[in-house]
Amino acid sequence: GCIFNEKLYPFGHIERTEDCYQCHCQQGRMQCCSLYLTPVSYDRKNCKFVFDKKRCRYDILQRDDSSQPCSAASLV
Repeated sequence: GCIFNEKLYPFGHIERTEDCYQCHCQQGRMQCCSLYLTPVSYDRKNCKFVFDKKRCRYDILQRDDSSQPCSAASLV
């Protein structure tokens, strides 16, 4: 198998690691790519982004009320 982020994975295709990567393990090497995109265009003054590991995505939330998403107008 292959070791990725200190965890052993079997040879072959790995649909999703616990760190939100999709990988392919071959003898002597492992190739991985992330299953998420990092936000770059949003209102940084009023919004922040938080990673949701269960859904493998970033949520863009209001800075002063993390229970509320930022409005579409805040996403540039």
